[in-house]
Amino acid sequence: MKQLYLTAGLLVSGFAAFAQNQAPAGGGGYQPPVAECVSAPQRRQIEADLAANVARLRQQGLLPAAGSARPMNVSLNWPLRQAAGFDYANIHGISNFVDHNAAYPNAVQDYNCGTRTYDNASGYNHAGTDMFLWPFSYNMMDRQQAEIIAAAPGVIIGKFDGNFDRNCAMSNANWNAVYVQHSDGSVAWYGHMKTNSLTNKAVGASVTQGERLGSVGSSGSSTGPHLHFELHSPTGAIIDPYSGPCSTAASWWASPRPYYDSALNTLLLHRAAPVFNTCPTPDTPNESSAYMPGDRLFTAAYYHDQLAGQTTQYTIYQPNGTVFTTWSSSATAAHYAASYWYWSYTLPTTAPTGTWRFQAQYLGTTVSRTFTVGVVNATAVARTAQYTLYPNPTTDVVQLSGPLPVARVEVLNPLGQVVRSIANLRQPTLDLGGLGAAGLYLVRLHRADGTVEQHKVVLQ
Repeated sequence: MKQLYLTAGLLVSGFAAFAQNQAPAGGGGYQPPVAECVSAPQRRQIEADLAANVARLRQQGLLPAAGSARPMNVSLNWPLRQAAGFDYANIHGISNFVDHNAAYPNAVQDYNCGTRTYDNASGYNHAGTDMFLWPFSYNMMDRQQAEIIAAAPGVIIGKFDGNFDRNCAMSNANWNAVYVQHSDGSVAWYGHMKTNSLTNKAVGASVTQGERLGSVGSSGSSTGPHLHFELHSPTGAIIDPYSGPCSTAASWWASPRPYYDSALNTLLLHRAAPVFNTCPTPDTPNESSAYMPGDRLFTAAYYHDQLAGQTTQYTIYQPNGTVFTTWSSSATAAHYAASYWYWSYTLPTTAPTGTWRFQAQYLGTTVSRTFTVGVVNATAVARTAQYTLYPNPTTDVVQLSGPLPVARVEVLNPLGQVVRSIANLRQPTLDLGGLGAAGLYLVRLHRADGTVEQHKVVLQ
């Protein structure tokens, strides 16, 4: 189950409620649960299978003979990338590094002398780097948004596919994985892949650096979609590709990343607060990119390695490029492996129509996402234009021409506040008397099929 630490709050209604330092309406941190990726018997079997494959490939001349003099320490690129057609700024976070403390259990030490790793009572010390998908990991997995790519060129010496890929716990299930031997004899393990996403290349085929090997899944002992990247020396010893005070060997990364690799993964717009479901059910993001004046708008930001005191400046721009509202916020917890925060308010009924932009500036990086207000295509207009409201303008009562009953009617004032709500309206009249000031109001008609039709009414 996802471990979400939520910060609840009241929803903010009205643009005027935003202040320079605005606390989020909700959100919190996410720390992926741990699981022993490969049990000791599974590891022995994998090693035996790889050794047999290597011997065969050497006989076929596809790998150099054992003991060949080769320089150690290839240069590794990052083994994850976003698939074409998606637009997150980042797609992952780091949950666990290699454990350098041979004692167990609960005796852990990562390369930076921190505790971002794990062990267990059976004697397993985490042997790789876990890169989890964020946000909405199963949704990302199902659409194959995160691709696993070869960190270095080499030869495929092992490939296992067809195993169940929606595991949520340490179950000793077999994983889907690709194993690549590099020119110096070191071997990279890429584990937990999505079933049937693996490269079509066979054992013995060469791969180039950056070549797609598969997609992230949750096969094997896994608590959610992530890549377990594990590096071995030619003799089979575990190698930590990171260099730090507790791992003094040189870094294997071509571009080493910091211990806390703080980044904004994406900004999203929602029609309701995002819902994180129990593994392995995909989450319910409630995403939206199109709104009408008077609609409720949720703006959300998703981070990995967010640290206390790091400030984000958020801005919403109107279609003409002017600032609609701006605010800032920062987390108070020392560290979140992953986190998300959202703000909610109601667009004014007078909100300009067109393409808007939600932007965030965080640690010198700008991330943005566009959405539309009041923009509908011809098909949508034809589908939703079922009602006529008249007279308009009116002094108190309007007539409804269209199918009855209406599941719910909401009337919103110029500030976007719901000032009247009527459930199951059965008569073709709507009383707007007693609403107060004259002006422009929005009448929102919720139909039984879940669709919504909106009309502007002028109250004199």
